Formats: sequence, C-alpha cells, structure tokens
Amino acid sequence: MKRRDFLGGLAATLPIAAYGQGMPRPIPRAGRRIAPLEPGTILNASGLGAVTSYLVVDLATGQVREAHQPNLALPPASVTKALTALYAQRYLGAGFRFDTRVLATGALSGNTLQGDLVLQGSGDPLLDTNRLAALVAEVANAGIRRISGRFILVENALPHLQNIDPDQPPQAGYNPGISGLNLNFNRVYFEWRRADNGYAVSMDARSNRFKPLVDMARMEVVSRQTPIYTYRQANGRELWTVARQALGNAGGRWLPVRDPALYTADVFAALAATYGIALPAPQRGGVPPGARSLGESFSPMLTNILDDMLHYSTNITAEVLGLRASAAAGRAAAQLSQSAAAMARWAESVAGAPVGSYENHSGLSGNSRASAQDLVRIMQSNEARTGLRSILRETELVDDKGNGAPVPGRQVFGKTGTLNFAHGLSGFIERDGQQRLAYAIFAADMVARANAPSEEERPRGARAWLGRAREQEQALLRRWAMLYC
Repeated sequence: MKRRDFLGGLAATLPIAAYGQGMPRPIPRAGRRIAPLEPGTILNASGLGAVTSYLVVDLATGQVREAHQPNLALPPASVTKALTALYAQRYLGAGFRFDTRVLATGALSGNTLQGDLVLQGSGDPLLDTNRLAALVAEVANAGIRRISGRFILVENALPHLQNIDPDQPPQAGYNPGISGLNLNFNRVYFEWRRADNGYAVSMDARSNRFKPLVDMARMEVVSRQTPIYTYRQANGRELWTVARQALGNAGGRWLPVRDPALYTADVFAALAATYGIALPAPQRGGVPPGARSLGESFSPMLTNILDDMLHYSTNITAEVLGLRASAAAGRAAAQLSQSAAAMARWAESVAGAPVGSYENHSGLSGNSRASAQDLVRIMQSNEARTGLRSILRETELVDDKGNGAPVPGRQVFGKTGTLNFAHGLSGFIERDGQQRLAYAIFAADMVARANAPSEEERPRGARAWLGRAREQEQALLRRWAMLYC
C-alpha cells in the first residue's frame, strides 16, 4: 500500500522527565547543520510544556527513551482513528466491502413495476452520487418508469444518529448524521451568488458528473450579523438560515445532513427523474419477502477504505467502521459511546493495560481521553505494528523554518489529530524500513477549549496555538529520529 506524504513561546512551568539522552549528531542539509534540541528547550519554546504528554519507546527493548507527563490524559482527537482501524481489521477483515442494493418486488407490466422498489444500504460511508446514479441506471435498464407500490428505504444496518458530536457548530460538515444509508459523506452542497433582489441559493448533491438538486434541505438568507448559520428540522426537511452579512458575491460550502437515508432517497429520486422514472415519497422499512436484486454497488475493500480514512481523516468512515466492527464482535450498539467503549475494552485486551476512554470512533469529541502512554501501549502491540504499517501516512520532518529537513535513513509514520486547542500524533519511527521506535505526543489547552465560543469553527487564537503545537511536535520527532533510531 502506498504511503502518502503528510502535510518563541512562554516558559513551561513543569519539570521535564527525559531518559536515555545521547550526544547530538548534527545532520547536514543544504549547507546548514541542524542539531537536535534538548527537551527543555523545545517545551520552553512552545510554551506548552504544562499541557503536553509525550513518550517514545524502543520497540526492540521496551526501553523508555524520553517521556514528559506520559500519563497526562488529554483529548486524542483523530489519533483515535488508528485504534479504529485496528478494531475494524480485527472484526471485519481485510476483504470486507460495503454494498448498496436496489431491489424490486412484483412483475413489470409495460413500464410499470407492479410492486415495491427498495433501496437497501449497509452503511457504506463512501457511497457517492456517481455510484448512486449507476444504481438508478440499473432501474432504468430494467425498463421501469413508474411503480405501483412503495419506494422503501432500508437503513437498519446501522442506528440512525443525528450527529457524531453534539458540541460541534451546526454548520460543521465533518459532523454529519449517520445511518445505514449514507451519501457523499452525508453532506449537501450549499451554493450562493448575488442576484438582483438579494441572493440566489441552491442545495445539491454534486459530483464530477452530476449535480442533482436536493429538496429535503433548504436554505434561507436572513439579515443579521450572528449567528452565521442556524439549523432545524421540520416536516421532514432540514431547514437552514445563513446571515446575509457573512456572504460575499458568490461561494459555496458543504453542510452536514442529519437524515442521511432521506437525503439519499431524495437524490435517488432526482436522478431517476432524468430517466423519466417517477417515484412516490420514500418510506422507511425492511426488505419485503421475495424481493429480487436489480443492481448492487460495492465499496472498495477494507484495506483501501482504511487507507482513505487515515489519509483524509474522514469522521463518518471511522464511525461507520466502528459501529460495524462492534456488531461483528457481538457488541452491537445504539450509540457511538457504547460502541467506542467496546472498542476500548478490546484494545485493552490487546495492549495488556488500559488505553484511554473514547466517546466515539473518530476522535471528534473533547470528552475522550488518552495519554501518550496509552497510545504507545497500542503501538507496541503486534496488531498495530503489522496492521498499521502500510496505511499510516508518512510525516515529513521539517526544520524550525518549515523547510524539509529529512534525517537520512529515517522515516516517521503516524496519525495526527486536531481539535481546537488540542493536537496529537502517534505512530512509529523507522530506520532503513524497520520499525525502531513507538511514540505519541499530545498537547491540549483545556482552559482555552472551555472558553472558546461553541458556534465558531475556528475560534480566535486556535490557529496560532496549533502552529506552536506542531513546531513542538516536529522538534521532538527530529530529536528522536536523530538520537534513538
């Protein structure tokens, strides 16, 4: 599997526990010699020492090379997805694929189906408008132009959840609903442009081939400063408002969908209309007896799904995989927190010790907690060393100016995680293709998180704080790669 590239402060007040420090070995690059900084210098420069937890361990001997507050529990953010990947591998298997089916009951009389048309999902998080259009084409190819019965949605492969984390801003596209029928990562595209009498707006489910308009989600432009967006559900529709003062001349963005099955049905019907197929209003239910398949759409295999999930850090993919893995393990859950707790119990059995507490499978929660020690325990396991090796992304080492500064023969792989005022990274450092070190680095300012306005996607100061956390992280990784690998 191809690995993909990854994209002064105040003084710290707590002492630094460092082990196994050796003599720096300067690495030449472009005429400039970069020596590893001491841990105290790194933490003092970032000003994040009091809110940082890190640990790096030699995989061959188990020796702790360096540590700083290794048991400080902080939000792991999307680093959680590495654990979710292992959980899915264990209970779903590398060859697992999701499938979405369209079925029919009854006979075809002329161009009328004398029965029901059924759209059945298994929770596929990668189903998009292009693949849904291919299923519609199967219906058209069967000669169907109308149906006498029902248009049934089968979404019971997964629980229907309104969102991943209720504490996120309503407009956060990375926090959609979940169901057994998902589409376009459960996001709808809102587009606007200035018109003669205000703004012309639309909501669609676009792809690179299609742009079906969506009826179940609607937007109204209102005159106000804040909030920028509001959301509510009424009469089977998702109703949005946006502040006129926040819009420029034209633009667009993806917004989350809370009722994914209804959204999928709406887009299916819009695509069907292009073939002259008329469908009644959708109804939720099960597959009727005697239904026959008209067509199927399969997702990529699990290994490819995991590679995609870790590369793009897609929250919905992590949640769907976690829920499906819990069900396969005999621990089917109605809520994400229940499924995540089952995952944590499994991980504890693998690591031989507790590995943190998790509210969901994606890390999109400020209430999850894990320490550097917790994640290093996971990374030391055989499951992680084999299961993550081909799907973790390589992290480019850079110098204090942000320029590439590789350490010859060393490569860093890991999964990052970011929330407002929280950042983490955990994985492996290799030398000449061999895993040598397991590490984890977490930093989180819980006071700043608590004071950040809940409706803001990027509160003031969050970007600068993240920059300091990343610089600290890079300095530590460079140090470890040079000294201990």
